[in-house]
Amino acid sequence: MNNEKTQIQVKENHKRAVFIIKLLVFIFLLVFETFFFNRLNEMPELIIRIIKTAIFFLGSNIIISLGRMFIVRFYLRRKGINMLHSNFVLGINRIASILMGIITIIAIMLLVNIDPVNFFTSITIVAAAIALLSKDYITNMINGLIIMFSDQLALGDNVRIGDQKGKIMDVTLINLVLLNEDDDIIMIPNNIVLNSQVINHSRQYIKKLTFDFEIKIHLLNLDKVESFLKEALRENEAYITENSFSMKTIYIHKDAVKVKCQFLLNASEKQIERDIKRKINQAIIDLAGEAQ
Repeated sequence: MNNEKTQIQVKENHKRAVFIIKLLVFIFLLVFETFFFNRLNEMPELIIRIIKTAIFFLGSNIIISLGRMFIVRFYLRRKGINMLHSNFVLGINRIASILMGIITIIAIMLLVNIDPVNFFTSITIVAAAIALLSKDYITNMINGLIIMFSDQLALGDNVRIGDQKGKIMDVTLINLVLLNEDDDIIMIPNNIVLNSQVINHSRQYIKKLTFDFEIKIHLLNLDKVESFLKEALRENEAYITENSFSMKTIYIHKDAVKVKCQFLLNASEKQIERDIKRKINQAIIDLAGEAQ
């Protein structure tokens, strides 16, 4: 978590340096327009539009950047290391990007001598039609912002969304990016995320492992099976919560019995979890081999 905060602060320092450069350029253009106003009118119209557009673009950019940096800086100081929730920073950056996109469009219109107010007023009906057609896309973006500012999901959390399970790598305005156990990148639309059952394993204080398997009924000895599985876990017992091991019968068929084995892990490391799963699965395979 400390490393995550350090990475965010490094990015913020880089953005701060870029901000200073933009501020210096803006001040230069502002001073140039103020003190050389008479000469400015003698310049070609295209040059005048370029200078005024640059002042508008940089001024708006500086205001947005100032607001973004102030909010992020205030958030990091208030939350500190242990309560860092980088989704908030991600959401602020996404909103800043959207605002900058709008400012860029307006700046281009000013550059080509189009009045933004008249332009947007004249296409109100068209804009309404476009908004109606892109309703699902807009809803998806809004849901993305909801996820970013939510305390229920965060970057790095291990989650299960429907049938998909993995680690949250990124949250965009379109989808949520998961990295599963096979190192596959899975992109789930934000609408599906908010309308699906989501299990956040990283927010649990414990990690439960469950194994279901069948044993032939005429060879079943629950005490022997339990002892065999516990012996398979002996090397990893430091990672297993004491007295959490349990085994129970799910249902009984004519020829076999389905058994469920459960225990709790006190560590959330993926490698340890994989090692324990492999040992239990191997023990179950060995039991099946002995039964034949």
